[in-house]
Amino acid sequence: MIRVKSLMQHANPVPEAVPEAAAEPSGWAPRRRVLVLGGLAAALAVIITSIAVLGSRGGGADDPARPPVAADEPYYRTTGDLERSADVIVRARVAATRVTEEDGFPETIATVSVVATGKGKPPGRTIHASYPTPGAALPSGPELTVRHEYVLLLERMDDGKYALVNTAQGYYGIETGHAEAGPDNDVALSEGVLKALGLTR
Repeated sequence: MIRVKSLMQHANPVPEAVPEAAAEPSGWAPRRRVLVLGGLAAALAVIITSIAVLGSRGGGADDPARPPVAADEPYYRTTGDLERSADVIVRARVAATRVTEEDGFPETIATVSVVATGKGKPPGRTIHASYPTPGAALPSGPELTVRHEYVLLLERMDDGKYALVNTAQGYYGIETGHAEAGPDNDVALSEGVLKALGLTR
């Protein structure tokens, strides 16, 4: 933390230890006061600028170095890292959703029918995929719509359940044969996975 008093002392061009009357003839006092006031103004400008600069480094929501959203969950910056994080990647149609708090927080369980597989081996033609219920938890999960198709990137939990790898990158909408990333995801799926799922970018 920058100490304001220390900055003002360093920015003041006139040491406090020198008495004003002894340092210069009395006729120079008005100019002296102008210089002192000018020094104080400069110090305040330095302090304000320093606070603004320090506050903007690495902490703002618009900082490009920060991943979008995501509290307490990973964010994958490359296609390889994202796809490796998933135990199963499937193209699936949402058959039903239900909200539960079995794990201690509002969670949506989507029952999905597997249309095609891009990685791994699904446990069957139907999978139950979980994610935080939209608007009820942080981070908030996606709004998967019944009867719509999605690419789902899933990891297998210790209890055998499947969950999205994260709320921003664990799903891609499907529109006219294309995989569409969500608003907080700028990582594309690989050509190999898309081909296996019968999709294009």
